Amino acid sequence: MCSFARSSVPARTVRPATRAKLALSRTAGALAFGIIAVLADSHAAAAAPACAQYPIPWQPPAGSQAAARSELASVSPAASMAWNASTGTLSSALALALPLAGCTDGQDVGAQVFAALAAHPALFQLDLSEWRTPAPYDCKYVGDNEILSIGRQRLAGHPVSRDVFAYSLKRVDGAIQLTAVTGTYVPVIDAAIGDAMAACNTLTTDAAQATARSTPLQTTVYSQCKRTRTMTYTPQANDHFELAPQETWTWQEGTSQMGATLFTGERTLRITVDPANYTPDLMSSAARCPAPDGDDDEFTIGFDVAFDVHTGAIVNVKPGLDCVVC
Repeated sequence: MCSFARSSVPARTVRPATRAKLALSRTAGALAFGIIAVLADSHAAAAAPACAQYPIPWQPPAGSQAAARSELASVSPAASMAWNASTGTLSSALALALPLAGCTDGQDVGAQVFAALAAHPALFQLDLSEWRTPAPYDCKYVGDNEILSIGRQRLAGHPVSRDVFAYSLKRVDGAIQLTAVTGTYVPVIDAAIGDAMAACNTLTTDAAQATARSTPLQTTVYSQCKRTRTMTYTPQANDHFELAPQETWTWQEGTSQMGATLFTGERTLRITVDPANYTPDLMSSAARCPAPDGDDDEFTIGFDVAFDVHTGAIVNVKPGLDCVVC
């Protein structure tokens, strides 16, 4: 039990005028605190990103093509370049003849190419930390014509699935040159687009499950790898549902909104069918896959259902978990 000791200091008499001043001071303090709180809430609301438009429109910065052509002329005057006005990036640069002086025996090709790309940001417009690092490849193995490619992993801090960049290498008089590049990609995107992506990612697990449980999912039935018919399966309450923790973004070259590139996101709901719901048709369908790290006779039946992260609409249904049947 807690006990409280009384103060031994005698009480003071407070005059009415003093009492009024104290009350006025407390009121002013409370009003000031309230104003500060309102301003803080207003600032937080203004700072929070909002999903103002979806698909999210984006326009390439003005002058990027002129800057790229100027850089190309200084790097390789005889080279030619094709430009994608929607993405604001090159789609190809041919006859580069860009020497990779450091690409000698024992050196990694990818590291040498990345260094060359990073040295010309106006031309290639790549933040290479967003792109997948290629597997190690010794420069001594480069022949007369090597074509390699990398895929993009992140865009404005979010996973992305579409962007690809390829480069050609050639050994000329014993030295390796970067001879051409091709690509389908957008340049480095500012943080505002990343904020919009986060704000537009509104799909919830409950909403995805509810939609899936009211949707007949289509799959093909096989007999010894011969298609026999198509069937549907509507997920049941006892099936297992797991929504991917992260979304994946892609983009399309828009035909409206002044030709803006449009960003959309997807999240995948993985549905593993409960064995109690197996049917002979399901067990003979494309939804059946070998169990990962299981015995030959172990299998799973399921579907990967991709949803739009903002509208909640189903955009793709893939029968089978991590396999392709027949």
